Amino acid sequence: MITKKVIQTLYKKYRKLPESPDCLDMPLLFNYASRHHNITIDMDGPVDTLVIRSIDPDSPFHRIPLERIHAIVPFEEWVAIVLHSSIIFLSRVNSKVSVHVRTHEPSLFDRISDFFRR
Repeated sequence: MITKKVIQTLYKKYRKLPESPDCLDMPLLFNYASRHHNITIDMDGPVDTLVIRSIDPDSPFHRIPLERIHAIVPFEEWVAIVLHSSIIFLSRVNSKVSVHVRTHEPSLFDRISDFFRR
């Protein structure tokens, strides 16, 4: 089960980009998720992109530049694509997709400033 704690751990563990997109575990993604999500890599544009066809083409998560992917992490029923401020969870058993978008938490200085503005 993927909990808030697991999600926060993913953001902390994979906060930096890999040295190159070649370091990503792409076979894992294609072995476990491509059947249900029709995943392809588009190398024709100026930047190589991962295309997830089970996500609406109007979504910003439909095409992801490979250079922006921090990690690909397997779970029992999901495969996670970790980005800087979001994680895309692709089901391994059907075409279900879930996206977690990290929210900005105010710093101590921001909270103190807000307190005095009231």
